[in-house]
Amino acid sequence: MKSILVFRPGAIGDALLAFPVLKALREQYDGTRITLVSNAQVIPLAQAFGIAELTFDFQDIQWSELFSSNGIRTSSMHDLLAQTDLTICWMRDPDGIIEHNIKASGVKQSIIAPGRPSAGEHLHIVDYLARIIGLPDIGTKFLISNIYQPEESPSKSLEKNLVAIHPGSGAVEKCWPTSRFAEVIRRIWEQNYSVLLLAGPADTERVDDLLEQLPLPPKPEMFKLLTNAPLLEVAHQLPQCSCYLGNDSGITHLAAMLGVPTVAIFGPTDPNIWRPVGPFVKVIQRHTLEDVTVDATLECLDV
Repeated sequence: MKSILVFRPGAIGDALLAFPVLKALREQYDGTRITLVSNAQVIPLAQAFGIAELTFDFQDIQWSELFSSNGIRTSSMHDLLAQTDLTICWMRDPDGIIEHNIKASGVKQSIIAPGRPSAGEHLHIVDYLARIIGLPDIGTKFLISNIYQPEESPSKSLEKNLVAIHPGSGAVEKCWPTSRFAEVIRRIWEQNYSVLLLAGPADTERVDDLLEQLPLPPKPEMFKLLTNAPLLEVAHQLPQCSCYLGNDSGITHLAAMLGVPTVAIFGPTDPNIWRPVGPFVKVIQRHTLEDVTVDATLECLDV
């Protein structure tokens, strides 16, 4: 059995976009055991999706020893590295400290490279990560749901008239105006569709602002609010929806990977690099986010 230790720090979307590569890596080496050190919110998904057997939070203090000039001193971390055949570090190491510490711990092979393409390189992040470790391009049609079985079968509970909407993102400059989201919701209700509004810890102000702009739904059951739910719970809810609308965010990447028809509104980031991966993804990008109209968005949603 080949033991591979992978470091993929970063935001939710950064971590999720490594999943297709790790799945391909597992298929490349039969019997591979993968340990993933990544974003704490994402690692439960990695286990549920069968991406990694063992997971760790990259923010745990022990991993700071990777960057220490004193080397790796924690015995449990040293033992883990000593039992590893290949270490993949998708992060910058300009002074070679990470590489030195990993080799000093007895790792047989290591691959260390920045976690995203260099400026001016318009290669999708999934294909970039794959090339770093010697895998062929994977493309953007990846689907995680073929290896993920929710506790409740979607066929028994799929709500064909339920639209999931996440109005937030990790950066305010990536966010479509809340007034536009509010108008989309009003128009969706007019078409007799219900709305599942998703809100994470960083979305409180935006969601409050959006809610102030909404009238009461035609029926109480036509509006559901899911706030600060663990990603695993969000992953259970999304496949019950007929489609999804969101900004360039981690939740948008999750919806796309789960095979939910996804409309992603992009602002300053390049969709050639960061486009969500999934079989049913539409990206809307104009010169500015203000140029993205409600009509164009609803047309893409097909409600």
